[in-house]
Amino acid sequence: MLPWLILALAVIVVVAAAYYYWQTRVNIPQLTYTLLPPYEIPDVILVSGLLVENRGKQPAPNIKIAIQFNGESAPMIHHMQVASAENAVLRSGGERHTFANISAKSLRPRGKVVVYWAAAQNAQPQITVTSYQPTQESFLQKLLPRKSNA
Repeated sequence: MLPWLILALAVIVVVAAAYYYWQTRVNIPQLTYTLLPPYEIPDVILVSGLLVENRGKQPAPNIKIAIQFNGESAPMIHHMQVASAENAVLRSGGERHTFANISAKSLRPRGKVVVYWAAAQNAQPQITVTSYQPTQESFLQKLLPRKSNA
C-alpha cells in the first residue's frame, strides 16, 4: 500500500511540475524584433525598417514599440509607415522627429508588425518592444476598502 501511495504522490508532483513549466515557459507570448537592413537611394535618402513578431503560443496584449535615434547627429525621420494586420497605430513621434512610439491592442501568435522609415543618414536606432498584461483584481481586493474610499 505504501509504495503505491509514494508512486501516486510522485506522479502528481511530476504532472504539477510539467503543467507549471508549460504555463510559464512554453504557453506564453514571445516577442522578437529584427532590424531590417537599410536600403540607400544614392544621394537622396536611406530606407530601413523593423519587423516585430510574436513567436509564442498566446496573444501578446498591449504592445508598445519604441524607436529612438540617439546622439547629437541623430537623423530625423522623413517618412514612416506602419504595416500590420493587427491595427498598430503610431502614437507619438514619427515624421519630423527622431523617435516613434507605436502601439497595438494585441499581437496574435505568429502575428507581425512591420515599420518602415526613411531618414537622411544611416544610424542604428534603439529599439524597445514590450507587452503589458494588466493585473486582474481579485475577489478579496474588490471587498477590501481602498485608501480613496476609506
